[in-house]
Amino acid sequence: MRLTSTPTRSRTAILTLVALALLAALGGCRRPTGQSIVLTKDQEQQIAENVLNAPPAIANKTEVKFEDKITLIGWETKGTPARRGGSFDVTLYFRVEQPMHGDWKVFMHFEAPGKRRQPFDHYGIGGLYPVSSWKKGEIIRDTVTVQVPADWPEGESQVLVGFFDWGAWTKASQDRRLKVEDAKGLTITGDGRLVVEKVQVGANQAGGAAAQQPPRAEEPPAAYQAARAASAPTLDGKMDDAAWQGVPPIGRMRRIDGESANAAYMTLAHLTWDDDNLYFAATTRDDDIRNEKTENDTELWNGDVIELFLQIPGKNGEYVEMQFAPTNARFDAKFTAHRQPEWQEAAKFESGVKHAVNVTGTVNSDADTDRGWSVEAAIPWKGLGLEGAPPLGTRIAANVYRIDSRGTKNVAYIATWAPVGNDFHKLDGAGTLVLSGPRSGSVPPALLPPGLKPLMPIRGAPTAAVPAPAAPAAAPKAP
Repeated sequence: MRLTSTPTRSRTAILTLVALALLAALGGCRRPTGQSIVLTKDQEQQIAENVLNAPPAIANKTEVKFEDKITLIGWETKGTPARRGGSFDVTLYFRVEQPMHGDWKVFMHFEAPGKRRQPFDHYGIGGLYPVSSWKKGEIIRDTVTVQVPADWPEGESQVLVGFFDWGAWTKASQDRRLKVEDAKGLTITGDGRLVVEKVQVGANQAGGAAAQQPPRAEEPPAAYQAARAASAPTLDGKMDDAAWQGVPPIGRMRRIDGESANAAYMTLAHLTWDDDNLYFAATTRDDDIRNEKTENDTELWNGDVIELFLQIPGKNGEYVEMQFAPTNARFDAKFTAHRQPEWQEAAKFESGVKHAVNVTGTVNSDADTDRGWSVEAAIPWKGLGLEGAPPLGTRIAANVYRIDSRGTKNVAYIATWAPVGNDFHKLDGAGTLVLSGPRSGSVPPALLPPGLKPLMPIRGAPTAAVPAPAAPAAAPKAP
């Protein structure tokens, strides 16, 4: 969400960059290998034109210090940020107070808060002039072009900027950013990013595809009949035993704003139960499986994760949050009221949940192409503080989320069973799980999303149904 420079060199010489931003100029977050690049005369000229001795006239002036290293002295925007499908340039002006040592990047995020994020992490001046080469007293003019996707959420979006230590992250997973010392009236987010611009994004240009779309019909409240299990499933993450036969997915997953989910991120979740446990399973389609966390009850939500929220029957609003990562780490927490206590305290709760994950691919690796991952879990009723299974017909407020990440804190996509806005903990108006009797027969075809077929086994892949590969519209960059 998951977001993220090299020793000083002559501007007219060969630049040997440990991480040159040919990739960063494309907005990439993966670090390229060492390579030698010869600057052309045009590139030398581009650097010369954007490293200034004195500040020019700037539309939005400020004096925001990033520690004692760099000062943002202003910014400008040019283009059409208020239209889906449009584009605009953001030009940042930095004054170098002290040289920067190490592998640092400028980050700029275009973000619809709580919905989507586009990261533009880069070295300076189109990747040609790394931050570690900046010299004291220089004024750096750094321009990034933002393309607003045609399906970008309407409403307020923000442009956020800062600096982060890419070298520290890649070597030791240290999340270090330059601290904003004084925002000069601008907003600093809870994770230390500086908001420099806010725009109201509207529909596409007149006559565009989005403008011709009719209003989306109201969806009925999400509800699911969880059938009693004929037998307890074997927890191996594969969902290929008799316990799951005839158990349909809970329903169509959607984006948190209620719009249709991208088929490239298809997620199917299933629930069943018996006297001892509530059983949960989910399969996901994922071509790049990422999560750095391997310990339980840690911040799994900063990588790929499946989340299940359940209100505990008869417990006056108490609820549990379960998270499962492809690394087989899990997070279980109990809250006595909405987000109370703090998650660190809530996570001291131990539900006794047992689970297993099965991965088709390799977690945190670029060496192969991933296909997806799945999880099975048994949540004991007694672990929720109940004497046993609730009575037949019990209704339980619940929700399921899937977060897809392209790296730590670089969220690419969020989907949910019952959209309730940006607050995952909101169970009022979420889905309803109804405990029902045994189910007989196979899954009715109408309950399976279109284009669904079993995934061919690859290196121990789950045999449960997952979406067939397709050519979906471009996946959103971030929620």
